[in-house]
Amino acid sequence: MSQTSIFWIPGALALSALVSCATVKKYTPDVSLPSLESLKKITPDIPMPSFSALKKITPDIPMPSFSTLKKITHILPGMPGTDKASVEDPQVPFNARGTLGYGHTLRLHVYEGARSPKRIFNGVVMVDEKGIVQLGKAGSARIGGTSLAQSAETIAATFRIGLALGRTVTVHILSVENTPVVSIRGDVMSDQFIPAWEDMTLEQAVRVAGGRKVGSTRHGIYLIREGVRRYFSTIDQANEEEPEPGDIIELSPDI
Repeated sequence: MSQTSIFWIPGALALSALVSCATVKKYTPDVSLPSLESLKKITPDIPMPSFSALKKITPDIPMPSFSTLKKITHILPGMPGTDKASVEDPQVPFNARGTLGYGHTLRLHVYEGARSPKRIFNGVVMVDEKGIVQLGKAGSARIGGTSLAQSAETIAATFRIGLALGRTVTVHILSVENTPVVSIRGDVMSDQFIPAWEDMTLEQAVRVAGGRKVGSTRHGIYLIREGVRRYFSTIDQANEEEPEPGDIIELSPDI
């Protein structure tokens, strides 16, 4: 039996109604959900909605299962088919909303430039015992103890500085520990990564991430794939394109 999971953020409500309890336990084993009583103590001035009220708010959200995750299709010749950097690379649990640590292995595509972007890195990298990943000629980046969203920013900065790049650097994290992911950022409650499942829509991904910031009236969305940005004026229009592992869904804060 599925049940709706609630995450309460002071001043805002982020709904994650797309993931079943079994799925959450499988992919986010270290996430503990607070009780309604504890939430009331944290935010006593905010009324607590009932489950029936929540159902009225999101009556049309399907309940997908992560039993069938997306397959990684952007594997270039010569690159490993699994997220394993070396024979010594251990297999460790991965939580898309947690932090990275020793043994976590990321599949990366890095692009330079917004117009006619050029791929400058493609590889599978592992976080070592010091929390560092090796990024070829760009040098190394310390991402241990940070979220995937924070690690993407750190890796981008490493390439800009290490290769003295003047153009935009876009980091696509396709998967971690063989779990395909997509990134949601911009005008959202918080920048984050979520697992990518078959038949996913952009609207579902945005809702799992908590939706736009409270009070936002913006509606523009960018889908960034392999360094190329594509603009959609509405969420319905954006749903015409199914997200793929490594995609960045950026909600415009201006349009």
